[in-house]
Amino acid sequence: MSPPKEVLKNKFLRPAAVIPLLLFGIGVVLWLGAASFVTYRILHPPFLNGGYGDTIITSAKEQLGVDPKSCCDAAFEDLRISDDAGVSVDAWFVPGTLPSAVLLIPSSGASKRAMLPYLKFLHAAGLAVMLIDNSDFARDRAGWGWNERGIVRSAVQTLRQRGYANLAALGVSEGAATALMVQGENPDSFKAIIADSPFASLGAMLRRNPSLAGLNPAFLQTVMWELGRALGRSVDEISPAGSASKLGNCALLVIQNAKDSVTPESDGGKILAMRANPSSSIYLSPSEGHGDAIYFDPQAYQKTVLDFLAHSLPGAEAIAPH
Repeated sequence: MSPPKEVLKNKFLRPAAVIPLLLFGIGVVLWLGAASFVTYRILHPPFLNGGYGDTIITSAKEQLGVDPKSCCDAAFEDLRISDDAGVSVDAWFVPGTLPSAVLLIPSSGASKRAMLPYLKFLHAAGLAVMLIDNSDFARDRAGWGWNERGIVRSAVQTLRQRGYANLAALGVSEGAATALMVQGENPDSFKAIIADSPFASLGAMLRRNPSLAGLNPAFLQTVMWELGRALGRSVDEISPAGSASKLGNCALLVIQNAKDSVTPESDGGKILAMRANPSSSIYLSPSEGHGDAIYFDPQAYQKTVLDFLAHSLPGAEAIAPH
């Protein structure tokens, strides 16, 4: 006895209904898989290797040795700095003759060795200096300034335990962003910040990157969503410009390269606009690089930073002539 026509009809309709659903599901999986791959590449960029981070140096890079002693004949102490999550980084502490200290915060993926050029002139001026590795070293993935906040807070605490009540931060790229965000969360952290090549918004900086800017907008939004989940905060809420309005009495010097394609001059302008404080200023280097102003014109860079600290960092008024 043959099955009723209705049974045969339903039997053949089921695959016809299931196949589109399967194709849709496969499409979703492929979409999310591709977004996860792009997110992974953002979290594991090539600049994590090499120790100099994402700085783009267009002029001759000064070779300053492997540690403070070989750099500028400075005595130093090896330290280990840990955050509340148990992540630890290596650090150097170099004592000074003045009662103030400067924390040097490198860019994403960079080691403390990348900050030796800054140590050289700060130490010569009599300031105590702490240099830290970026915590991307320990995590083996980019935190884009956001996930470095804990290490910077711990470094501040370590310097305070050593008797330094008046602290300044000099950060490069993501290091500059971290300093601004830490100060925005705790306005008692620093008396002065030198923010060299900071981004105004992580989301905006990533979206204008040539490798991402050409992606389908909906797909790119999926990538930004996945990245935000990985970092623990939406990339559009990781905003040094937003933090700039909450710096308290901290003086601010923004340093930008006028032809920087990564963090253009407009990023510095947005940060200063949010700060709206007479103790804030900007120094523009004509370099086309990113975070390399100290190499492009070392004398102008050093004079600008030391003049700023002499006028803005308590205890640093007697900075040695330069």
